[in-house]
Amino acid sequence: MNKYWDLLNNKVDKEILQDLSDIEFKYEGFHNVTFKAKYKNIFCQLRVPTSNLVNHEFESDFLTNLPNVYYYKKGLLIRKWFEGSTIENIELNDELQRKIIQKVKEFHCQNIKLPAIDLFYYGIYSCKYKRLVEKYSDPKYFVTAHCDLNLKNILVDNKANVELIDFEWVRKAHPLFDVISLSKIGFDKQLLKELFIITDEEFDEFQYICNSFDKMAYAKKYKKMLLNNDLEQISKGYTNKSYKLNNLFIQHKRNNSFNHLNKLEIFNHLDIVEKVIYEDKDVIIRNFIKNKDIDWGLKKNRLMLAGAIAKLHTSKIKLKNNQIHNRIKFYVEELKEHKKFNEIFDQNTQKLIQEASKFLKNEVPSHNDLNRENILLTINNKIKLIDLEYSSMNSKYFDLAYHCSDIDYDEQTEKEFILNYAKNTNFSIDFDEYFAIKAIVNFYGIAWSLTFNKDFNFDWLTKHVFNNLGKLKNFYEKNLKNS
Repeated sequence: MNKYWDLLNNKVDKEILQDLSDIEFKYEGFHNVTFKAKYKNIFCQLRVPTSNLVNHEFESDFLTNLPNVYYYKKGLLIRKWFEGSTIENIELNDELQRKIIQKVKEFHCQNIKLPAIDLFYYGIYSCKYKRLVEKYSDPKYFVTAHCDLNLKNILVDNKANVELIDFEWVRKAHPLFDVISLSKIGFDKQLLKELFIITDEEFDEFQYICNSFDKMAYAKKYKKMLLNNDLEQISKGYTNKSYKLNNLFIQHKRNNSFNHLNKLEIFNHLDIVEKVIYEDKDVIIRNFIKNKDIDWGLKKNRLMLAGAIAKLHTSKIKLKNNQIHNRIKFYVEELKEHKKFNEIFDQNTQKLIQEASKFLKNEVPSHNDLNRENILLTINNKIKLIDLEYSSMNSKYFDLAYHCSDIDYDEQTEKEFILNYAKNTNFSIDFDEYFAIKAIVNFYGIAWSLTFNKDFNFDWLTKHVFNNLGKLKNFYEKNLKNS
């Protein structure tokens, strides 16, 4: 709290500040800092502006029509406190989604004079963007739109009452702008279409508008603001550095010849990933995923993951062909002086695996790094796959073997998991080929890990290589003959 006293002293008039007490920091956004405080002994939201990027004149026009606003001046807001949680901390079930949607629809009905949103403010993203913005620019369809419906700006109390906050970007706009915002934070697409009476074409076209608008905004303003901020490092992966700022996840890329070969927005239409907001050669920005621990002993969790992998593999996304052979070759060269690795895997075993890896089929879009850290269970009980930077076309068995080896399922559970995947994909399963590729996957994973951590303990993984060498040899000889 101490770091914010200068801000309060500089931004809050003395006569207002003396009526404030019990000030407690809550949240810092791009343009303001929010506190909970007592104003004249009444609990309030105290919101203090930190940037000049917002035209507060429009928010002022809007707030004059709202009850329980005690003070407003140039972005400084004092409003009665709503005792609730932001929806990032709440399960978004069907009932709650319907209540929030109803609140948004009521918001849209307010008859307040405001300017229209300028969707060309950051430029013209493409000819398609210009055409679609013009298509949806008829003012007769405009409503009073919030225009910033993110996880932090929707509150719900313990009686399921809903409150919208922070109206800096409120404008006249097509209702689809708020609809797409709700979709981005996890609302069900079919429910949104039903309650707002939207066609597939309208949804898809306005989604393109909003995604393009966000990309331009981050490229021109918000990326720089993010990178100049004091970021909290949240993980120390082998390759990239990842950070969190409020509800955003920021990943600084560390490129090598094997990763970031595909723009991750190619996966944005899949509900099993968190959509990329912005990506360039240096950084990836998406919403931060609040998650909970996954118990892989529960069948329902395994079923959800089998379904998620199936969605990825049947998505018809076209990626570059896999480089597993080249990666194994590179890692083995890096480990030529690693005593334990070379004692456990003799030259014949290494050569067999390297040669067999040439025959991995490029048949499905594959994650290629499906360890437990890259599988999240959201607070809404949905599986999300993250860190697809090494994704490529690959064998359908690669991701399956990666996951089953990492969790170390028993034989029955492993087979059940694969058959559930098959049920979701209608793919046939050749278990001999699966176990052959399992040997490749584990050797590859061990070698990769050792190049980053020479002391990585891989003892528990070696059985997945040696138990399947016979099947791997048959796989290699069969493919060599056919080639």
